[in-house]
Amino acid sequence: MHRLVALLCLLLPLSLVAQHKLDYQLQVRADLSQKSFNVQGHLTFLTDAACADSVDIVISRGVGAATLRLEGAQAKMDTSVNHAGDIVYRWHFVKTLPAATPLRFTYAYERGSAPTFQFYLDTAYCMAGGYGSAWYPQVIAQAPDGTGDYLRGTGVITVTTPLNIMPVMAACTVVTTTATRNHTYEFRYAQPDIFSLYIGNYSRQEYKGNRAFNTYSLSKAVDGNDISRKAAAVLDYLATQFGPLTIPNFSIIEYPEYVAEQTGIGGASILGGVAMPSGALRQFNYALFGHEIGHQWWGNKVMVKGSKGKSMVSECMAQYGSLQVVSHFDGAHAMEYRKTGYPGYIKDQCGLGYLKNAAAGNDEPMATLSDKNGHILGDSKGFMTLELLSNTIGKPAFNKALQTIGEKYSKDGVTWENFLDEMEKAHGGSLQVFYQQWFNRTGAPSWESSWTQQQRKLQLKVTQKDSLYQLPLEVLITYTNGTTSLQKIAVKDRSQQIQLPVTGTVKTVQLDPYFKVLHWDEELTPLAYSQAKVVKVLNLRMQRKNDEAVKLAESYIREGLPEDNSGVEFSLLYQLGRIAAVQQRPEAAIAYYQRSLQCVSRPADLLAMTYYRIAQLAAGRHDVALVEWACANALKADAANNNSDGIEAKVAPLLETLGKRTSS
Repeated sequence: MHRLVALLCLLLPLSLVAQHKLDYQLQVRADLSQKSFNVQGHLTFLTDAACADSVDIVISRGVGAATLRLEGAQAKMDTSVNHAGDIVYRWHFVKTLPAATPLRFTYAYERGSAPTFQFYLDTAYCMAGGYGSAWYPQVIAQAPDGTGDYLRGTGVITVTTPLNIMPVMAACTVVTTTATRNHTYEFRYAQPDIFSLYIGNYSRQEYKGNRAFNTYSLSKAVDGNDISRKAAAVLDYLATQFGPLTIPNFSIIEYPEYVAEQTGIGGASILGGVAMPSGALRQFNYALFGHEIGHQWWGNKVMVKGSKGKSMVSECMAQYGSLQVVSHFDGAHAMEYRKTGYPGYIKDQCGLGYLKNAAAGNDEPMATLSDKNGHILGDSKGFMTLELLSNTIGKPAFNKALQTIGEKYSKDGVTWENFLDEMEKAHGGSLQVFYQQWFNRTGAPSWESSWTQQQRKLQLKVTQKDSLYQLPLEVLITYTNGTTSLQKIAVKDRSQQIQLPVTGTVKTVQLDPYFKVLHWDEELTPLAYSQAKVVKVLNLRMQRKNDEAVKLAESYIREGLPEDNSGVEFSLLYQLGRIAAVQQRPEAAIAYYQRSLQCVSRPADLLAMTYYRIAQLAAGRHDVALVEWACANALKADAANNNSDGIEAKVAPLLETLGKRTSS
């Protein structure tokens, strides 16, 4: 799971959906053997004040020019390219259109196999994620602050494929017809959605809990009943925290590991379902599923109006839900999740991950996170600030506020100011100091402490070293006889003397022992600064700036890394291997990974995955000896690291495929 988990829920007010009444009649003919993905049909919607003079429709760049025609108004059209590389067709109306003017666009084009974010097509599989790629014509709607997002729509999507493969979509009803050579699937969307389509050699397993769960798997190794049962338990638990959820059913959709590697997507949330790479479905991960299922509320049921606080109410709230799931189902790892990362999940989505970024100079206020940091900082600092807010308000009152938001703003969308106001109502008082120090500025607290004991009293001195915070902290007192006591204090001043009662001779005193408050911990701080170089390279890779990432990583290695005790050179070579693999340079990728294994300092949390990635690449070139060697070492490294990466489940299909090839 050591890759970017892309959770792109485009947050758009539902009132706009109702106002526009966007509807699609869309046909897809997919022939994977020819890498053909043909799209045609029409869409209709009603105008409003924001599109009285012009309207934008976005389509991914395809094979040849798209045919796009407008009915219902006279307009001139020009094109541009957006940041994702998709083509924006802007229609300038000859006359200003009154509100509720019906428009109809017809379209036809061959999408082809050119990869973009969340679109991948080869001779065996197709992923067409509507949240990250306009594989179908997407209408842009304007929010009150002038930002634009894709508009959700209803409609009928008809997909025709050869008999040996199955298309899958979520949150809809489906009717199937079979001809001599083809299947035709008719997906009907009554609830507005952004459409995502997955095509492969799928089989379906159904599990019936409080609602129907469908697991669409590509391999027999996936136990759909077990995955669905656990996912259903996660969804039911989150409903007790976030409130009721209205979806027709829930779909769990597998996609191949190599697609995850090429796209950089380690999981995605869609309305009424999640899409996961094969490895994630062979070993259930509570943090991953908790996050993805959390998006059913935060990003789907509750949407954000405007850009301010968008990441906090979507990405960070989903990550907060993930932490609640871990605390409930796997509480033994909750502290580890907050501090250094949950086993098998993205390791930098934790307090240490934020400290690494801050050490690397990458920091922003949580309320105004940019798109590039929505995941990087939102899933490291953001969810911990929400956890602290929930503890400040009290979990019952916090949950009640979340449920109120879910019901009160599910129709019209929520602003960041709405969200904060509801929290203050739940608290029964002002939270402005909390908002200012945790949401509106950068950084994290840092303190040092000392203590002395005077009979039955402990004199504790706490000094804040940088920015001043008001902090609710726990103090763990350990006595010489082995017993402990946990007490609570409030730190408000730059330097503060606090007196605590004790019952015996004190051995040690530890502030915030369970890392409930994000801070510059004395254990984590040197590690964060030592890994700053790696974080800079990783962030460039996550932003798809691969050439810049390679140049920077190689410059660090050339300069030399003296006293490299935390595996910086190893980690840089690992990132270079990841980039080479995505660029489809397997020989170069293997060389980078093998160089990393020669480093003196080898991080335990990357070692097993390094061997595994060598095995993946070796399997692609049918190098039996290298696959067996890499798999054996991946298993050993994972066992030495408490099986944190679930390598046994990951290497099983590689060895199985290898055995089949050998026997044939």
